[in-house]
This record gives sequence, structure tokens and C-alpha cells, in this order.
Amino acid sequence: MKIKRILLTGDDGYNSIGTRLLIRALKDKYDLQIAATKHQQSGVGGAMSLRKGGTWGEDVVDGVPVFWVDGTPTDVMECAQSYYAEPFDLIISGVNLGVNVTTAVISSGTFSAAVRGIGLQIAPRAIAFSWDVPGEFWHKQHDANEDISSYFDYPGDSLIPILDHAIEANLWDVPLLNINFPKQKSNKIRFTKIQKDITKFFIYPIDINREKHTFSYDRADKIFINAREHNLRYDAAAVAQGYISITPCTFDQTHFQTFEKFENTEFTLDFAEKSSKKKL
Repeated sequence: MKIKRILLTGDDGYNSIGTRLLIRALKDKYDLQIAATKHQQSGVGGAMSLRKGGTWGEDVVDGVPVFWVDGTPTDVMECAQSYYAEPFDLIISGVNLGVNVTTAVISSGTFSAAVRGIGLQIAPRAIAFSWDVPGEFWHKQHDANEDISSYFDYPGDSLIPILDHAIEANLWDVPLLNINFPKQKSNKIRFTKIQKDITKFFIYPIDINREKHTFSYDRADKIFINAREHNLRYDAAAVAQGYISITPCTFDQTHFQTFEKFENTEFTLDFAEKSSKKKL
């Protein structure tokens, strides 16, 4: 598999620490472009600005051309399909400040951008990179002039070896990889699966007010990984125990075993008859 043109994206803003670490790692080897949100958009999942639309513009970050969209990560991908004349070989989303594991990935703008980009055929494959950092980083407002040298060693210098290995392996014959770095520097890597039960890993301190019927995430920076699950076959357990987690993903959410079992099955239901019986 040959990779020449890479589109960088994410949900932390186009001048985020994670994007700039990817630029540093990749700019001498690949043709890079950035298409990302203008501002911090963590936690918006696959939301779209269907009613209000938005604005877009151009910039340059660390020598790489930027197409920014004042909207959600999904808005970015929708606009990018019209903005760029040619498709890319690979989309890299991240490096997100905050781990993206378990079925909670549905809330991740970083992961959603990767999925949407494949679906819009902006590139045939994508990688979502995330890093397990404290909650106060999750909604950080970034600055292109910020000194990021303290992140060069880790996770910065870990990006190229992992990417090279994934490309050599043809991304292990899947279109989408979800890769998470643990808090501390590590060279231990495990292939993992997504844990279905979010509560086995995340403690969300949501406040439910039963008198006012309100809720809030005022203590969202206190979210942490629960250590009740230690099975290293799961993504968050591996990250919590110091492994770099690589989860091979399908982006279309089809359960292929069931589909293949019933692919040629057809049946009809008489809804009118059932409705008339209920009235009697």
C-alpha cells in the first residue's frame, strides 16, 4: 500500500497540539493538508450544523495548508469533499487529547471525522489517534504559537513507527484503526476490541437534579477510567495498564455474520391484519 497524500483532521481545532505533533512527524515524508474545526469541538460526536450552516477559511500551520470550518468535525468532512479536487490516500484524525475507547467512541468528534471521511470517499482508510490525558486538557483552546516541545518525545516520536508499521501491514486489511496511547510513554502494543459496557471503564460524574429536572456535566474534568476490568483484550483495559491499543474497526457498523446468514432471505408481514385485530 502506497501512501502519499494524507489529510489531517480532528476535533480539537486545526492548530491543536495533536495536529502539530502529526505535522512534525509527517511533513518531511508525506504531502499533508489539514481540514479541521476552527475551534475546540470535543464531545460533539457526529453532529452536523444542518440548520445554521457556518463559515470556512484558510490558514497555514507549521508550513502546512489549512482548510478550517467553523462547525463540527462532520461539517469539516462534508465541506472537505467539495473543497478538495482529489481524494487522499489516508485520513489521520487526532492526536486527540483524551482517550477514545469503549462504545463511548460514538461521542468522539475525532472518531466521527475519520468514519465520515471514509464514507464520503475523501480517503479509503483512516486512523484515529488519541492520548490518555487528564480531563482538564479535553476542552483546551489551542494556539499555533504554543510551545509543544515537551510532547516531542511522547507521544510525538511514537507516531512514525506505528504509522509505518500499519502501512507496511496494509492497515491489517481494515479501513479504520482506532489507536490510543496510555498516559506514560510506552512501547508495548496490543490489538484490542472495543468494550461494549462503558460503565466498566468510565465514571461520568453527571449531576441529575431531581427537583429542577436538570442535568449538568460541571465536573466533566473528573471523568476517569475505572479499573474494575483488567482483561487486556479490551481497549480501555489495555490503555489503563500502559499499552498502546490498536483496535481494527469496520466503519459501516454492519454485523456481517448475521447479514451473511440472512442475505438471501425475504419475507413479508401483514401489518394491516394485525392492526385490525388490535381494534377488535
